[in-house]
Parts: sequence; C-alpha cells; structure tokens
Amino acid sequence: MSRSKKKRTGLMTILDRPPSKKEFLEDPDSKESRKKKALAEKKKPQSVYEKGRSEKKSQAQKDAEAAAHAAANKGRLADKIKAAHAKK
Repeated sequence: MSRSKKKRTGLMTILDRPPSKKEFLEDPDSKESRKKKALAEKKKPQSVYEKGRSEKKSQAQKDAEAAAHAAANKGRLADKIKAAHAKK
C-alpha cells in the first residue's frame, strides 16, 4: 500500500509580469519607497567649510549673548551694588 502525495488545492495566480520599479515606489509601504525615503532623510556629513562657518556663527552668538547678559540690568540688588561702588 503506497501513500498518496499531498496536492495543492489553492493554486496562486501568477502575474504575467512583475511590478515595475515605478509601481513599487508609488506604494508607500514597499521596501523600495521606504529605502528611498530613508536615503533622502539621511543626515549628510558637513564639509570642512560648513563646519567652520557653523562654529563661527555659534561663537558669534555666544559673544552676543554674553554681551547682552553683561549689559542687562540685573535688578535692584545690582543697582545697590553699583551705587555703592560709585560712592567709593
């Protein structure tokens, strides 16, 4: 007595052609579109020129903040101390 082999009951329908790359990219959940989006959003390294520029800007901002902090009126206690130093 031989055993009968299992047969596939629900055959999958096979497409005539695979989807094109354009169709894959239109689908937001496809691997290709997610990969393209990730590459577009990837943080790009700065050039040496851009790094220097950003450091100069940040240093200029720090200098401006320090000058504004020094020039700002600190309050009544600061006024009393300034008056005491002015008397001396």
